[in-house]
Amino acid sequence: MDGSGRTMRVYHDHMSDPFGGGFDPRMFEQVPLFRELAKVMSWTKGPVNWDLALQTAESLATDPVTRTDRDEHEFSDAVRVAELWLDQVTGLEAVDGPVRTLTAREWVAAAAADTGLGLLVEPLAAGMGRALSEGMPEQLRAMEGQPGFADALRQSFGAMGAMMYGVQIGTIAGSLSGQLLGAYDLGVPVIDARTVATVGAQHERFAAEYDVEPAEMRHWLALREATFRRMWAGVDWLQPQLSGLIAEFAAAAEFNPEQLMEQFGTGGLDPGNVESLSDALGGSEFAVEPTAAQQQVLSRLQALVAFVEAYAELVVSRAAGTRLTALARIEEAMRRRRAAQGPGERTLHQLIGLDLLPRQVRDARAFCDAVIAAREQAGLDRVWHSSSRLPTSDDFADPSRWLVRMAALELDDPGADTPTD
Repeated sequence: MDGSGRTMRVYHDHMSDPFGGGFDPRMFEQVPLFRELAKVMSWTKGPVNWDLALQTAESLATDPVTRTDRDEHEFSDAVRVAELWLDQVTGLEAVDGPVRTLTAREWVAAAAADTGLGLLVEPLAAGMGRALSEGMPEQLRAMEGQPGFADALRQSFGAMGAMMYGVQIGTIAGSLSGQLLGAYDLGVPVIDARTVATVGAQHERFAAEYDVEPAEMRHWLALREATFRRMWAGVDWLQPQLSGLIAEFAAAAEFNPEQLMEQFGTGGLDPGNVESLSDALGGSEFAVEPTAAQQQVLSRLQALVAFVEAYAELVVSRAAGTRLTALARIEEAMRRRRAAQGPGERTLHQLIGLDLLPRQVRDARAFCDAVIAAREQAGLDRVWHSSSRLPTSDDFADPSRWLVRMAALELDDPGADTPTD
């Protein structure tokens, strides 16, 4: 056998028995830490470890409140009334779907999933996983020629990235479960878009804090939830538009593999201890700093989210009218709440680089008011006919730009006011 063959044999002998003396690696199966590590490192179901995300979220969703049939009945009644009020002030049609009063744990079970927060996070998580795979240290790259070594190493790095995002998203979901008033509190769907819901007892605490009658609070929240459902579940192009922009945003991201590797080398990671994982992986090291290319996409994303939020605010206010005596107090409290943001919202913003409650909401609301003054509600509702009619941040600053553009569309195509299917 030549020298290279001898070296290869010695290498394999060393890897199979690194400590000598007939060492059996299966002994680690009896050690809880290594058993949990093996489970985490065997994840191959995508860029986010959703099992870990749910485990983390459930450990943080501590709101002890339980919901009763009466709670669900009262909120369902409020939603039915809200739909009637909304029919009088918007051209968007009502959408059928579940009406729920979710506990914190029920909400995280839906949100900490690939069909929930994963719609916002998975595109970026996939990019980070690729960066980890391509960022192997030089000493490991020298061993890529070993049969199966490169694939195994990439799978390991992918599992580490999935672990990081799983813990981050679980932490976010768990934190949000103690902050949200309703399913659409973030302005975008993070559970099934057809579902409207209360989350935990936050809306009741909110009502008590701001001296709002519980029935009025329910009706206001029902109006807000139903309005968002009419947009996100009723406008067939809106969710694909959001997903497409997020995909563009993710594609333009740049990750620093060396920085990621350094973070994964940090001590204190215990796969069997959710709290230690959350502490180790929950810092600002993974905050996304948008690149120049991402900033261009971000402008369109923020404009979309801001317009949807402003439209909901406008329609809810018009539908509530004089029906809810506490409307002004609720709206002012919500403006302060949006400006402050809770820890879950801040961490989500750090993780994906997208502020889901952008400052442009006030500008977007002024845009909506200006369009209604010029063309009434039907003029504003033309936005929902196609994605090409979405206003931009420049339109917020000068609504006449958008009005001129809509007028030109109508001249070019007299049937353009027919909503697209």
